[in-house]
Amino acid sequence: METAVVAACSAVLLLGAGFHVYWGLGGRLGAGVSLPQREDGSPAVKETAAGALLVGLVLALVFLLVLGFAGLIQLPVAHWLLKTAIILWSAIFTLRALSWSRYFGLFKRVKNTRFAKYDSLLYSPSCLLLGLGLFLLALRDTA
Repeated sequence: METAVVAACSAVLLLGAGFHVYWGLGGRLGAGVSLPQREDGSPAVKETAAGALLVGLVLALVFLLVLGFAGLIQLPVAHWLLKTAIILWSAIFTLRALSWSRYFGLFKRVKNTRFAKYDSLLYSPSCLLLGLGLFLLALRDTA
């Protein structure tokens, strides 16, 4: 079961990192639904290449963290610190998914925009999968 959880979390993290790097380098596929939108469809936040690249980098680093915690790669970090980071990221992704924010999360208030539809069907469930998957990995850790 742990292998399946690591594989699922890794797939979501790599896909997310890949899209964010693609957008940061100027890619447009999916960019229209990549940022929260106000009720009138206008962007709720400013799109920047640096922001997209930063998110891509963070997701890639969390991917490496998962691989290190699962013992698939060797990281120069103590295991207890890896476990602490896994628990922290579990909380971050779960809170992102269950947020009562205006524009994102399963309990968002603005629900009629293109972004909101993708957030409800893909982004928030992916974050919830990551949050619960990482938490399960931390719970199952016996090292």
